[in-house]
Amino acid sequence: MEPVEEKTAAEYLDKLGAVFHYDCYTEKKPEGCHQYAEYLIVAKKDPSKAFEVFNNCCHQMKFSESCLALGNMYLTGNGPHPKEFSKALQLFDTACELGSMGGCNNSGLVHQNGYEGQPPDYQKALQCFHRSCEGGFKNGCFNESIIYLQGKEKVPKDMSKALEYSLKSCELGHPWGCANASRMLKLGDGGLERNEKRAEELLKKAKQHKC
Repeated sequence: MEPVEEKTAAEYLDKLGAVFHYDCYTEKKPEGCHQYAEYLIVAKKDPSKAFEVFNNCCHQMKFSESCLALGNMYLTGNGPHPKEFSKALQLFDTACELGSMGGCNNSGLVHQNGYEGQPPDYQKALQCFHRSCEGGFKNGCFNESIIYLQGKEKVPKDMSKALEYSLKSCELGHPWGCANASRMLKLGDGGLERNEKRAEELLKKAKQHKC
């Protein structure tokens, strides 16, 4: 006999799925379709069907987060199709244009790493990260700070900008952004003015964000 707790949880998920299905196919709500696709992955373990729903929601309903989800499927191969980075990048770009800052950030990651024989393009990655950061996406700010912190091909090292975007990512809740900014200010990296008091405050904030 199925345990009561498991049966109750299964019933709850079925009801939730029915709500998402109704919102998608009857109410024609993009958010409902996106949630229904997520439900198909998590509750029904059906990535192929989820892919179909995400695909329609992205291309027909122009829902940015579904384009991002499709891109992640192509990036990881966790779907009905094998890994295809060029397709993932195309979908991340679409997601970005539709307003997903996570899509902008992921486009940056693909450009930063290079793909399918294409070398890394740090200038393009930086543009994507910057757009993501300006949209309030903490990972975009952090990734932008790292490029300036390390210096890359055609993007010279710039500690003042590294600090600027580390601080911005910290303000948005990124623990490593706080930690990196703390270190830069404590050591006075790259000619930055040392500020041990501010460095200690940022280190405390880093620990808070990790919790």
